[in-house]
Amino acid sequence: MTLRFRAAAILAACLYTSGADAAFDPANAYREAPAVAARFPAIEVPEAIPSLAPGKTDFTSHAELMAYVRALAAQAPALRVDASARSQQGREIPVLLLSRDHAAIGSGAKPVAFAIGQQHGNEPAGAEALLVLARRLATGNLAPLLDRIDVVLVPRANPDGGEAFLRGLRNDIDVNRDHTLLRTPEGQALGALFVRYRPQLVLDCHEFTVAGRWVEKVGGLVRIDAMIQYATVPNLAPSLIAAQSERFLPVLRAAFDAKGLLHDWYYTTDGSRRDSPVAMGGIGPDTGRNVAGLRNAVSFLLETRGVGLGRAHLERRIATHLAAAEALLQEAARDPGALLAVSARAGEEMRRSTAPIVVAARPAAQARDMLFVDPTTGADRPVTVSWLSALDIEPLLARPRAAGYAIPAAQTAAIATLQRAGIELRTVETPTSRAGALYRVQAIAEGAKEDGRGSDTGAGAIVKGTYGLERTTVALAPGDVFAPSDQPLAGLLFALLEPENDAGLVANRLLPAVIGQTLPLFRLDAAP
Repeated sequence: MTLRFRAAAILAACLYTSGADAAFDPANAYREAPAVAARFPAIEVPEAIPSLAPGKTDFTSHAELMAYVRALAAQAPALRVDASARSQQGREIPVLLLSRDHAAIGSGAKPVAFAIGQQHGNEPAGAEALLVLARRLATGNLAPLLDRIDVVLVPRANPDGGEAFLRGLRNDIDVNRDHTLLRTPEGQALGALFVRYRPQLVLDCHEFTVAGRWVEKVGGLVRIDAMIQYATVPNLAPSLIAAQSERFLPVLRAAFDAKGLLHDWYYTTDGSRRDSPVAMGGIGPDTGRNVAGLRNAVSFLLETRGVGLGRAHLERRIATHLAAAEALLQEAARDPGALLAVSARAGEEMRRSTAPIVVAARPAAQARDMLFVDPTTGADRPVTVSWLSALDIEPLLARPRAAGYAIPAAQTAAIATLQRAGIELRTVETPTSRAGALYRVQAIAEGAKEDGRGSDTGAGAIVKGTYGLERTTVALAPGDVFAPSDQPLAGLLFALLEPENDAGLVANRLLPAVIGQTLPLFRLDAAP
């Protein structure tokens, strides 16, 4: 590492914020009692990534990460680094492309596996693990997998947050709530990869809070190494849900069991309320896990016990991410044709479906017995909690599926968002009309998007409205846009255009809503 590179990295970090929050500070880390720490013995990671260098007291810096991946690409023909995308502060967002034929990635010749690390800047273990994974695929024991699959890695999707060791982006938006609207440079970079490479398998790598809200709520620490959850969002293809739960989930669990790693479903809670439920990951479409499912990819969220722990158990956390990633890649390579077929079948199911659209829903409320860890003694602490299950989604509002949606040409911001998302759009060329329905705005209010643990400020304030459908004849002019429902991305289309969806265009003011008036959005009975 040259002195010039190191100085540039320090300067960039100082530009993000100042004072004690400017970077990772070991003094702020939670200190486990010896009896608790003993429950998580070390697992060695032999690769020489920057964060594991002798004497290292923090994590891989942005300059170190870029130097590492470029040096690896220089010695490995299978690896190419695309660093054309930039963060809000101008840092490179490296995309690692691992293939025998880089020009063919996403062509359908082989399935594409896509792994994303460090969308949240204070969750570093995923990024560190993807650096190890890149070396194993490029020059190590996993290289033979590239004969059967292609792999796309984004080790650090939020380089500004990673450098400052802060969760969010520079503008405080949570990039893991920006996968539908793609408002941020970081979100757009990830969205472009989904559109360009059309992955069939996605792994989103995060870390979870170990103490904090859990000590307040249940008097214990989280006792597991890994939390996992596949895509759980309304309007998913049934065959995709089956592939996630029946084929890939058992593979993940077996990989953790083989290494003695404890695991469970992903769960979280609202730290501001002691009576809040424990919730599985949300059912909204705008997280990486769920948007990947709506794009017909087998998709998993993986979280390791890291937030608040500093560097404690870092190698074990990295090894946990590696166990999951390697197991998924091995399963994909075992029968690549079957994985391609899973995604193709899901897309065809979405294209042909006549089922009603679930516009609004909630996870089912249940009771669940759980085990936490006593912070002092390290003993198991049994707790019964109110549990919100994302595996059992209860519809609150459903509508019949229309042939598609019409959007006036003047709504350029909304149309551009749909285009960035890869939604199939057709432009009206001659004046015409079609029977359909309009949306009448009955009531609106401003509020916060809801996620698994309560109000989610990471997505910003949204418009919460009530809308009534009224039959009408829709007049279409040249330049207006029609988005058909018979397309593989129909589930994502519904999430963006049905106005009650928290992650959609109306809720986020990309289509205007005024009480008593109609939305500039129409449902059509037949394609123009």
